[in-house]
Amino acid sequence: MSYKDNQFSVNDQVIHCREGLSVIYDTSNMGDRDYFLVKANRGSGETIYVPFATATNIIRHLMNRDEADDLLRFMKGIEKNFNPNTKQRRDGYKRSLASGDIKEIATLSRHLYFFNELGPDNGEIKLGPVDLDMLEYADNMLMDELAIAYQISREEINNFINNRIDSI
Repeated sequence: MSYKDNQFSVNDQVIHCREGLSVIYDTSNMGDRDYFLVKANRGSGETIYVPFATATNIIRHLMNRDEADDLLRFMKGIEKNFNPNTKQRRDGYKRSLASGDIKEIATLSRHLYFFNELGPDNGEIKLGPVDLDMLEYADNMLMDELAIAYQISREEINNFINNRIDSI
C-alpha cells in the first residue's frame, strides 16, 4: 500500500488512540513496511511509528463540528454511574482509554464532570489519584479535539461544552 492510497496525509492533525492530539509529520519505509511518523502534541515529542496497514486502528481524523455535536448529544445521555469496586472501576477506565473509542473517552470525561460537580465529599464514591489521573487524561484528550472542532480556545472549551450540552 502506498502513502497515496491511504486516507491519511503528511501534515494531517489526527487523534492517536493513546496519545491524543497528534500530527503526521512524515512517512518512512523500514524493510517491507510503510509507516506514518506521528508526533503527539503532549508528551516527550517522541516519534510514533504507525504502520500504513493498521493506521485506522491507531489514528483517526479529528471530528468536525457536526460530529462533535453528535458526540455532545451522546454525552448528554450519560448518567452518573461510578463503579464502587476500585479495581473494577480502574480496569474499566484503563480499557476505555486503551480503546481509543471517542464515546468511551467522552464517558470518562463526563464522569470527571460529575465528580467535580458533586465534589470529593459526595458521599457516593471516593476516587483516588489514579482514578482522577485517568479521568483527567481522557478529559484533556477530548477537550483538545473539541476545541479544534468548535474553533474555540482551549481555555474556553470546558465552559462552552457544558453550556452546549445543556442547550442540546
